[in-house]
Amino acid sequence: MARYLMYLRKSRMDTDYEEVSVEETLSRHRQILEKFCKDKKLNVVEVLEEVVSGESLAARPQMMRLLELVSTGSYAGVVCMDIERLSRGSSMESGYIMQVFQTNCCKIITPGKTYDLQNESDEQFTDMKFMFSRYELKTINKRLVRGRNQSASEGKFMGSMAPYGYRAYKLPGVKGNSLCIEPEEAKVVQMIFDMYGQQGMGYNAIAYALNDMRIPARKGAWSQTSVANILTNEVYLGKIRWRREPVKRVIKDGMLAKKRIQNDDYELYDGLHEPIITEEQWERVKAAQIQRNHTSNHTERQLKNPFAGVLFCEKCGGIMKRYIPHAKKNPTPWYRCTTRNCDCKMVKCEVAETEIRHAMQEWLEEYRIRIEAGQPSAIDPIDTALETVRGQLASLQLQQENICEYLEKGIYTVEMFTKRSNALSKEIKQLQSSEADLLRQRGEGNQKRQAAAEIIPTTQHILDSYSMLSTEEKNRLWKLVMKKATVYRTPEGEMTIHIYPNLPK
Repeated sequence: MARYLMYLRKSRMDTDYEEVSVEETLSRHRQILEKFCKDKKLNVVEVLEEVVSGESLAARPQMMRLLELVSTGSYAGVVCMDIERLSRGSSMESGYIMQVFQTNCCKIITPGKTYDLQNESDEQFTDMKFMFSRYELKTINKRLVRGRNQSASEGKFMGSMAPYGYRAYKLPGVKGNSLCIEPEEAKVVQMIFDMYGQQGMGYNAIAYALNDMRIPARKGAWSQTSVANILTNEVYLGKIRWRREPVKRVIKDGMLAKKRIQNDDYELYDGLHEPIITEEQWERVKAAQIQRNHTSNHTERQLKNPFAGVLFCEKCGGIMKRYIPHAKKNPTPWYRCTTRNCDCKMVKCEVAETEIRHAMQEWLEEYRIRIEAGQPSAIDPIDTALETVRGQLASLQLQQENICEYLEKGIYTVEMFTKRSNALSKEIKQLQSSEADLLRQRGEGNQKRQAAAEIIPTTQHILDSYSMLSTEEKNRLWKLVMKKATVYRTPEGEMTIHIYPNLPK
């Protein structure tokens, strides 16, 4: 008995002007489709549903799961409310979805129409539906952006999570949210501003002090970053920041994805909420920050840690920082874990450096043997496959030319010509797809072989000339040949070190 999948999707932005919730809409859609499947006697074996925008395939885990299932070739069709539920994203992503359905002879079944992508007219109609869906999504996005810009200029809070010291609430009688002060957290915010602006404490010192006083943070413990975020946020002055972290579209793993970027040229509006700090406190902190930056910019700071950004604690993943406990009495440098309450004991820098060099030397000898043993043969199987595919393509293209002549000479009827031409076109498309896959595999293989060949001389260079290299050169070269190194020293004093060479995937 033929098996079918059911897919349900609803975007929250689609319901901005609807009274019913997204969950209610999805439930109603499911009831409609279940009745439809019962009437049509469709055997639905799995239902996948999600609340997410259809703009990006990478952000839709259930859709990715659906495509994996369809790719097995075990399903006769996918049931959905309408074809727009499958994709409203870029033409590249909708084309990929169509290709998966078409290759695996999987139909798209809606209450209004069944789409069979093996049929040329259905294929063209589906492509047009996806195109109109993309246009509709752009229109919705423009309307939403316009509304959000207006709301921000009116001083409403536009974030998804209220900053520390505030709680978000729904504005009565109008659309939108604002912020109200959380008294206990507000006292901590004022303390942070005074610690930095008046007492001259740095971000890290403030974080340690707050943790020592056992003042809870929103997530985990206080850190340098969480303190810095508070001291640079104008929301505590009663302002609303807008477009500070705009979304940028990027291609990741062949899919369209979104990435937030830092924007220094953001907009500030007077908020509807009450400020926690005064203008005087804000200006005092800004002056202290400028003074600190000015001092650091004009002080020659030489890198002293060859494993900066490379060495981490094996137990908790925290950064291992170079540290001198008593610079005057005992200038011996140590590595210590920066994570509070981690039981990893400090490790002498000299000991860690020696052990990492020994580990890299052992790895390099083993890796060189492995590379030499796995050298590709003179005949590359991918090149052989490419040659075969291209030969088949040339043969099919010649056949296409021949059937045109047969039609002109009257050997083929129009019906015979159309049937044969469609069959040849389908075979040519499949071979062209195979050719593209083989070219991609060959390119990836060349890149991996090149990267593998480059890491050997670079590693050998750093090991051979280590004593003659500056700290900056050591750090640069370690970052080239290693993703990271981890160290852990138990309370009893036993030390373990692991290295992670920067090999191609």
